[in-house]
Amino acid sequence: MEKHNELKAALGFFGVLKETFELIFSNKKIFSQITLALIVPLSLILQANILVTQLLSSKIFGNNDNMHPTFDIFQYSNLNLSELNSFKGVAFWALIKFSYFFFTLIFSFLCTSTVAFIVSCIYTGNDINVKKAFSIIPKVWKQVLFTLLISLFIVFSYDVVFGSLLVLTLGFLLNGPAIIAGVVALILFFAGSLYITITWHLAIVVSVLEENVCGIKAITKSRFLLKGKIGLAMGMLVISGVCSAVIDAIFQKFALRELLIQNVGIRVGIGVFCFLLESLLILFDLVVQAVVYYVCKSYHADSFAGDASHQQKVNYIEEQNLV
Repeated sequence: MEKHNELKAALGFFGVLKETFELIFSNKKIFSQITLALIVPLSLILQANILVTQLLSSKIFGNNDNMHPTFDIFQYSNLNLSELNSFKGVAFWALIKFSYFFFTLIFSFLCTSTVAFIVSCIYTGNDINVKKAFSIIPKVWKQVLFTLLISLFIVFSYDVVFGSLLVLTLGFLLNGPAIIAGVVALILFFAGSLYITITWHLAIVVSVLEENVCGIKAITKSRFLLKGKIGLAMGMLVISGVCSAVIDAIFQKFALRELLIQNVGIRVGIGVFCFLLESLLILFDLVVQAVVYYVCKSYHADSFAGDASHQQKVNYIEEQNLV
């Protein structure tokens, strides 16, 4: 019997954690290769963005405190355009941010596609190696990228519309008993943001593993799969987010700032340590997404018709490798 058919509908938070660790450690070779090829560059981009942002903000936005080269978003409210070093500096900063978004998008797509396909092959008993894992990319890139762009548009629209309404609401509710309503509105906003995030994460996996399911259709399928398992998915995302925030905080406070640790060697060591932790966390998060997909299908007794399309992808890859 195929392994994914053995996943119980009642599999909970710790069950998914255990399943994820078992998958990674029992398939160390291929996950190590994928980590070195795709996840390490993605982690490097994420860490480099923090470093470059710190350096550029200290130059462009007039933060000359060498002990605290921190990018503080709140200083924007006190900025005078005449204080900017140059328009070219701001344009360069914008270019860096665009490049960061572009390469993060590309590597996120590559990582998610390959890891989801690897987990699917493990569950369906198909042989898998790095070459086969990479071969899935030409087969699914259009539908995955389309789903990703639609998802990002939804996230952006939600943040702009409801974020603006939240700011206006808080502006009117910051005095008297009405402040409680403001806190409730804030909680609802972040809960909605969390739900949208887990929905599009699962939608990407759906786009990889199921034939001709992308965009709104993939998001709709994702919402269906999450019913009854929304708490599990949110818990996984929260844990991942907290771990990522802790790693970033350590990197910024101990690796980038001279105030706490002035020894360059120690700071570099901490930076490398955070970089490795970030890479492992990304791998763990990607495997969790694929596991949650199969757990949700098992919970809903959803037919594994997607496995037929998975087998078609495997056959396609084998044919391509024989050419």
